[in-house]
Amino acid sequence: MLTFLAGAAIGGIYFAGLWETVRRLPDTKKPFRTMAASFALRMALALAGLTLVMQGQWERMAVAMLGFLAMRGILLRKLGNTSYGIIGGTTNGNRGH
Repeated sequence: MLTFLAGAAIGGIYFAGLWETVRRLPDTKKPFRTMAASFALRMALALAGLTLVMQGQWERMAVAMLGFLAMRGILLRKLGNTSYGIIGGTTNGNRGH
């Protein structure tokens, strides 16, 4: 259970960081640099955290990943599927679907 909760905490940090980055992009002068730096930092933290939680056992990694993905679902429900007009203002972007 602690491994699941640790994975959820790591997922919470990762996806909250992603949410903040996307929210701030319209006001950023260099959006590519901001996204790249955010991705690198979030990925480094997630990989380091999951590696520590794993302790050399793939079963622990699997449980932590379940927690990570569960947190993604929770945050999606909590924050919703909002559009700030970044990609054409539609839920499907500019794909015309």
